[in-house]
Formats: sequence, structure tokens, C-alpha cells
Amino acid sequence: MKPLSIAQITQITGAQASAQTDVQITALCSLENAHPGGICYVTSLDKPQLLEKLNASAVFVPAAAKGQALPFKGVLLYTDNPEWAFVLLMKYVDAQFQKHTPGIHPTAVISPQAVLGQNVSVGAYTVIEAGAHIGDNTVIFPQCYIGKDVTIGQNCYIYPQVVIREQCVLKDYVILQAGAKIGSDGFGFTFHDGRHQKIPQIGNVVLGNDVEIQSNACVDRAKIASTVIGDNTKIDNLVQIGHNVTVGMSSICCAQVGVAGTTDIGNGVILAGQVGLAGHMTIGDRAQVGAQSGVMSSIPAGQTYFGYPAMPQREAFKQQVILRKMPEMYKEFQKFQKEMAELKKLSFFGRLKKLLGR
Repeated sequence: MKPLSIAQITQITGAQASAQTDVQITALCSLENAHPGGICYVTSLDKPQLLEKLNASAVFVPAAAKGQALPFKGVLLYTDNPEWAFVLLMKYVDAQFQKHTPGIHPTAVISPQAVLGQNVSVGAYTVIEAGAHIGDNTVIFPQCYIGKDVTIGQNCYIYPQVVIREQCVLKDYVILQAGAKIGSDGFGFTFHDGRHQKIPQIGNVVLGNDVEIQSNACVDRAKIASTVIGDNTKIDNLVQIGHNVTVGMSSICCAQVGVAGTTDIGNGVILAGQVGLAGHMTIGDRAQVGAQSGVMSSIPAGQTYFGYPAMPQREAFKQQVILRKMPEMYKEFQKFQKEMAELKKLSFFGRLKKLLGR
């Protein structure tokens, strides 16, 4: 990165510096690999002694620490949210590095019936079919396929080897990481005349504003109507979204989540890694589902579920506690069985004496 002065960093992040110096920041770093010229952040000062050993030249700290004597030799940058200040600085540094080659590469195959907005970049060997509309400032990296009548909004980033099939819609500021597939046929078949017959998938996919789909995730097109991903929703690597699924705003699907068809996922939902949804259900707003859970029925809004089959988290944890005690309980059960077998061998009065401890 290009060196930044403390004054520039305060202007970018809104933080207040403990001192104005001629220190130049040359790297963003973590607490673990802090070094001279680097800048990092701490979210709390529960252990202020950590600052004493910190070799960074500057560190973002909570604004509440202003006026405290902290054992840090570099520049303290006071801010209400140190992590967000660091993110703002990361955004600035990232924007300085141009990841693509501007313009239209000569090997790109673009239909004369496609419409490209201003300042659009298209990488090598990308194909854009007839009827496609690409919004201003959108970047399409090499080896992508944009199908017929696709609409892509403004300021989108389409990374290498992405496929967007016919009639799908991307709104503004969408990011598709390498290998994402948008609009593949939904997994729809009907059993007729002794074999599985394909059901045409004639709907599309609609991705809202500020959606990000990460590498090798798949969002299937609808049987009819649309598979919809709401504004600001983020979908991790290797996620499968089935046909006619609707995901609300600002939801998160972590890696390897699988969502079967015709599922309605609300706003602000979090599905942790490897969660499976059986389909034809509703997941209420702000619900959370723990990793590797199998969801077989709808979940009310605001609830946290876990386990297989998924159940309210408190109940699932109680079951886990009981399961951990099963070996000990089984030993007790075997001991009881042995005692009962011995009792059966005794006469009535022998059993009575045994039970009375005589």
C-alpha cells in the first residue's frame, strides 16, 4: 500500500489521534503480526498490558480510553468503533488497487444486440449474448458467460468463470465471486411412465442490491416466477439455493448451506455452515440456525435452532448433556440388569432378604 500519514488516516476514518506526528503507515496488520509502520485495532482494553508489547506504529482504540494512560509507544487513534474504523481504512486501501484491466478485451464475444452502459469493462473470452443489458461501471472479468436478456445493474463486479443464464436480473452493487452460477435449472422432475421426466424451469433469478454470492455457490432459476435473493444478503462458498426460494434482506448463508425449493427465508436470518433446509417451509425474520443442523419444519421469527432434527437451541443443548451421560447411564443399567437376574434365581423369601439388605 502507499504510505499514509496519521492526518490522512484520521480524515478517512473520523478517528482522533493522540498526537500528530510524521509517522507513515505502510501496512495494515493484525495484533499477532504487528510491526513498525503497521496499524491495527483493539475492540476493548480489558487487557491494556497487550499494548505494551505491541510493535505497531498506530492502533485504533475505543473512544472511552481517551484520557487514560495506556502503555503504547505509538499513536493511539480514538474511535467509537475501532473495528469499523479499520474496515474503512481497508476499503480505502483496497480501492487504490485496480483489480481489472479497464475496457473491452478484443477476445470478448459481445452480441451486437447487447447494451453496455458507460465505463463497462469486459475481460478476455467473456461471452455476452443478445438482449443483455449491462449497467454503468460494471466490471466483468475474463471467461464469464452472460446469457440472453440478462440484466446487470450498475457498479457490479462479476469475477472469472461466473455464469449468469438467460433472463436473470442483478440489481446494483452485486458481487459474484469466481465460479458462481446464477440461473441454472432448478432440480425439478416428475415421475411419469416409469421414469423421471424433466420439468422445464422457465422462471429466473433476481438478485437485489448489494448482494454478494461467493465462489462456486449456485442459485437455481425458478420453475415459474423468480428465485429471489433480497438486498444486502450474503451467500458463502458452495451454497446451494433451490428453485423458487425467497431470501429476505440482510440474511447470511454460510458455507455449504443447502436450501431446498420453495423455502421462504425472512430478513436478517443467519444459517451457519452446512445447515440443510428440507424445503416448502418458512424461516422467520432474525431466526438463527446452528452449524450442521437439519431443519425439517418452519422456524418462528427470532428463534435460535440447533441439531438434527433442528429444535430450539436450549432443548437441543439439554439433549446433548443427556447424550454425554449415556455411557455412565448404560453402565448403571447393566449393573441393574445383573442384580435383577440374580434376584430371579432366589426364592420369594430370598428376594425379600436381599431387598431388605439382610
